[in-house]
Amino acid sequence: MENGAGRLNDSVQTIETWIPMRLDGLPWSRFHVLVVLSLGITWILDGLEVTLVGAISGALESPRILGFTPAQIGLIASGYIAGTVLGSRSFG
Repeated sequence: MENGAGRLNDSVQTIETWIPMRLDGLPWSRFHVLVVLSLGITWILDGLEVTLVGAISGALESPRILGFTPAQIGLIASGYIAGTVLGSRSFG
């Protein structure tokens, strides 16, 4: 932030730390492999879920299956997105 003289306030302080460098220097372990694998599997399953919802929504309009109207499909999709957002906010 600048004061009237056009220079930074003296109250602004920079904190220097060695933590990122120390973390980067840690050896790669089994724990790291498990974290990367679990995140990758979760990412793949999330993509699969979105693909399945998109593919099924067209089939749900068929009179032979459930016969939903486009408005009902839109409401279902909105509920799906709201559930995804609330779930990610709740469970992180």
